[in-house]
Amino acid sequence: MKKQAIKYLAILLLFTVFIAGCGQTKDQEVKANKNTVYKQGQTVNVSGLKINMENAKLLDGDGKENAVVQFNMKVTNGTADVKGFTSLSLVVKNEDGKELDIYPAENVGADIKAGESITGPGFYKVKGKGPFKVTYTDPDTKKSATWEVKIDK
Repeated sequence: MKKQAIKYLAILLLFTVFIAGCGQTKDQEVKANKNTVYKQGQTVNVSGLKINMENAKLLDGDGKENAVVQFNMKVTNGTADVKGFTSLSLVVKNEDGKELDIYPAENVGADIKAGESITGPGFYKVKGKGPFKVTYTDPDTKKSATWEVKIDK
């Protein structure tokens, strides 16, 4: 009887560990590599800032002259220090490699305390069509990451 109880406890423990391992839903985070173009929704660690280009949507027109694209992002400070981030430091290029101009709106930007996150948009004037390449370069370390972002329909 005692051996059977130990056997059941061992099976239960093994099953619990297996389920806990499979249930991990944390975003897969990667370190920035300047030669890699990351996918939309992928979290990339650029010098301690964990940046996720979540999505993009077209505002004010459908690819017309006055159209604006809104890139939505989440930025988490993974360092022990306060770090600054602003969407104004992003470089956005269209399918043809032409740089988009910043659109004056409520672009996200803040000093982020250690372990905290901000979410918000960056607005750019549309030139040409996507997919768009969005690049963030850390002003201190010069490390960068680039995402390919498509406009949500």
